[in-house]
Amino acid sequence: MKKFHDEKALWVVGSMIVLMLVPVVFIMGLIVGINIDSTATLTQDNLSSWVTAFATVVIAVLTIVLAKETWSLRNIQLSQIEHIRKDSIRPNIDLYLKSSPAAFNFVDVHVINNGSGSAQNVTFSFENRNTKDTEVFDYVVSLFTKLNILNSGISSLGINEKRSSFVLNFIELNQKYKDIIFETNIVVNISYEDIEGDKYTSKAIMNFSEFLGITELGGGDPMYKIASSIEKFQKDFNSFSKGSSSSKIKVDTYTAKDRKEAEEAMLKRIEEQRASQNNG
Repeated sequence: MKKFHDEKALWVVGSMIVLMLVPVVFIMGLIVGINIDSTATLTQDNLSSWVTAFATVVIAVLTIVLAKETWSLRNIQLSQIEHIRKDSIRPNIDLYLKSSPAAFNFVDVHVINNGSGSAQNVTFSFENRNTKDTEVFDYVVSLFTKLNILNSGISSLGINEKRSSFVLNFIELNQKYKDIIFETNIVVNISYEDIEGDKYTSKAIMNFSEFLGITELGGGDPMYKIASSIEKFQKDFNSFSKGSSSSKIKVDTYTAKDRKEAEEAMLKRIEEQRASQNNG
């Protein structure tokens, strides 16, 4: 689009230059004609014509300069409009790790589009920033690439759309590699396109040392615990409602006989209290 505007500007400026050269050529013709005709004299009328012609040339030159500056400003405006339009459809893909609500040692990976437009053909590549620790890097990357969204990429990711999944267990990694796991430093190179096919890149840094020393109080996310309790209750209730033989429920019944015995016991206690008061 910029090339089109540049070519159009050249055509406009070139056309104006050609038009403005017409009076210049005419004046040059007069000069040549006067020089050829030795009998020609410079009268007051001729002097006035020369001044008028010179003023015309000056105005023509100034007009060309003004037209060029006006067209340059127009190109700047078009460039700004194009930049705003591109920003309005530009995606921005980010990748980060976050502890799972189930337990802080479980880590989920999240891929989110924070941009103003949809992202297409999102791909990921992993780079080791700690070259001394290749074994742990290879193992961690193998865990990441088990997820198809990180291995094969994402075909389309809408505005504020997010993909997430469990990816690793820090306790398991610590048992396997001890504290070396916290020296892992991975750069994820992310490539993607907007809806017009323009390519973009971004980077996400996963520094595992940031997880060192993290603890948790309260036994996990309260909302997750509530959801788990409700799910367990739902399963137990479904088993009971379906008449499963393995599910039992304890029920205390209270019949008319029980009520009669309770009333008699109450009356007996009242009579005993009255008798004790009379004897006293």
